[in-house]
Amino acid sequence: MTEDTKKAPEQKFGDQVQETQNNFISSDFIIKSHELVQQGFKVYLLAQGTNVPYKDSNAHLDATNDVYKLTDMFLKYGANSNIAISLVDTGVAVLDIDKHSTNGFQSLIQSGHTLNLDNEVWEMTPRSGAHIFFKVPKNVSVKNLKHNLLDGVELLTDKVTVAPSIKLVDGIEAEYKHFGGDISQCSVMPDWLVKMASNVATGGNKQNKRVPRYSIDQRINMMINGFDVGERNNQIMSFAGWLLSIRNIDPNLVYELVQKINSYSAVPLPDKEVNTIFRSAYNREVKRASMGGR
Repeated sequence: MTEDTKKAPEQKFGDQVQETQNNFISSDFIIKSHELVQQGFKVYLLAQGTNVPYKDSNAHLDATNDVYKLTDMFLKYGANSNIAISLVDTGVAVLDIDKHSTNGFQSLIQSGHTLNLDNEVWEMTPRSGAHIFFKVPKNVSVKNLKHNLLDGVELLTDKVTVAPSIKLVDGIEAEYKHFGGDISQCSVMPDWLVKMASNVATGGNKQNKRVPRYSIDQRINMMINGFDVGERNNQIMSFAGWLLSIRNIDPNLVYELVQKINSYSAVPLPDKEVNTIFRSAYNREVKRASMGGR
């Protein structure tokens, strides 16, 4: 065996070591986790390709903003481990919209709400849903916000998986995709979302009574001046639902009144859109009535 032949395996092994080190250092997961720490978040790891913590880990209790501890975690579990952040005490909540078993986007539309994702910090989830990041207003207590908002729509206030994590969907790797800049720069929760998440029953939750979205004075103003631009969908949904909840009222009369008020608006909605919103309000009230009323 020549001297060159003896050195070949040693050189090859050295190349492998160097390649492994380079791959570890350049891991998108590690780089992103450090960026999240710089933004003020605590990070923990999930098993590769899943939303499940590693078996011998403490899940979200391992969340840390110490990059050295994070590095140790990656060394232990692997450089391509999925990453998640703790939302506790961050002042940030996540609107989780599902699009798999239930279409949360459709639920929002039916409730009279729309979101312009171009203006938000958000991530597309592996099944084409969305995680939209919002700052909780300073005058709102996170502890008082409810989590289940609509079918397929949830508000997360404890933890969330983030990009560039990957999940297996029908045996194919699908990734979380981030849009809109740093999470720490997300916008403040819109008023309608705060109201929806704060809309909880009183009296020990023994009744299904809801906190009205609009006051009597506001509803009278609608009847006089029409629905406000920017609030038309919400106001039609709320106004129609309010009247439809009255026992034995004729839905046709409610519909005619909604159409009349819409005509008073500075910018009336098209009839087709009013029809869709009214139908959603009617179906919602029918469902509530079948479950024992409000």
